[in-house]
Amino acid sequence: MSNGNPKVLNKPTENQAEKLSKSQRQFLRSLHQKKYRYQSGRFLIEGLKPVTEAVLASFPIESVYIVPDLYEKLNEKERQLLDLLKGKIHFVTIRDIQQISTLSTPEGIIAIGVIDQPVLAGNRLSFPGIYLWEINDPGNLGAIMRTARWFSVKNIILSPNSVDIYSPKAVRSSMGSMFFLSGFQNVSFEELCSSAKQNNVMVFATDMLGTSLQSPPTVPWVLVMGSESHGLPRHILTSAARTLGVPRYGSGESLNLSVSVGILLYQLIHSGKV
Repeated sequence: MSNGNPKVLNKPTENQAEKLSKSQRQFLRSLHQKKYRYQSGRFLIEGLKPVTEAVLASFPIESVYIVPDLYEKLNEKERQLLDLLKGKIHFVTIRDIQQISTLSTPEGIIAIGVIDQPVLAGNRLSFPGIYLWEINDPGNLGAIMRTARWFSVKNIILSPNSVDIYSPKAVRSSMGSMFFLSGFQNVSFEELCSSAKQNNVMVFATDMLGTSLQSPPTVPWVLVMGSESHGLPRHILTSAARTLGVPRYGSGESLNLSVSVGILLYQLIHSGKV
């Protein structure tokens, strides 16, 4: 499949927007699937907020497709950010955006990002971090990345059999936060423990029967979370230095995973001051 681009235009007007070729549309639509994302090393960034956040983070972007009408409505800050991409902006029709988007009502802008695949080795990983064990909801992953950014946790580490961090819904749900984080994928728990040991890092597992922290740890740490439906397996719970939990004061079977992450990160990071 070809990933050629339409001509870059100097002035965005509706009658100048070029129509993407069939091969171009096929290539861009193929990025909906994990197989083709990793074959090409490219992924979709959909929506104005995620795209501008990617530019702000200096994340590598190959090209931007935008409808002229949306470009004309950009505010000054948005226009300045997109203008940093110079020759990478391509004006296309809303029909083309609709055909390559994963959304039924797309906003009118899609960027193509370059996949970064850092390796969990050497000095690439710094703590604190969040390790996610076999989570499969891309919306939860996106929300967790937003929460991690809020608490200045720079590393998201995913186990094998977890959702792809570059899936369109995960990217979109992160609202651009993923571009300010390092995402490590297909990392076994054994690899995590080895890296933690080398860096004198405390491993916290989570479970409904875990306890709350009374004060934040004084050493670097990594928070290990499982899926809402299955939690963490016993070998992880028994290998961790400590098991944390969120006390239940009312009823209900469980908390949303991203909500739990936020509560536990507050426990781990706050200074005890209100």
